[in-house]
Amino acid sequence: MQLACCCGTAACSLCCKCCPKIKQSTSTRFMYALYFILVTIICCVMMSTTVANEMKTHIPFYKQMCKGLQAGEMCEKLVGYSAVYKVCFGMACFFFLFFLFTIKINSSKSCRAYIHNGFWLVKLILLAAMCSGAFFIPDQDTFLNGMSFLFCYAALFYTAL
Repeated sequence: MQLACCCGTAACSLCCKCCPKIKQSTSTRFMYALYFILVTIICCVMMSTTVANEMKTHIPFYKQMCKGLQAGEMCEKLVGYSAVYKVCFGMACFFFLFFLFTIKINSSKSCRAYIHNGFWLVKLILLAAMCSGAFFIPDQDTFLNGMSFLFCYAALFYTAL
């Protein structure tokens, strides 16, 4: 029954029987907020210089890994502000995708509403894939052009509504 929380459309009571029952719409808002907070915490950790220094000292093949991933000499593309931009870009794409997916849902019984209110494990995997996929953008210029295109398209779409 508790697995339905992650994979199905059942409202999640946080895997605890003593928690009170909550509405499905409330649990959906809570889960999306939890995803947002999780990515924000990851961004804060990536921005930390302590994390970069610890990676350098504790990963024995750090320099070779940086060269192999073409992440710069000291992996500046995997930590720091550039990495945070890429993770936030993946998160923005995730939420924009679900924004488009939920336009004009009239009933909580529709197929799209079921997907919106459930399948949290699949959404978490999709969010992780979108955030990590942003690191495979070939160069910074392409990344910035893609981001500006996304924001311009979102602004045009928002004004059309």
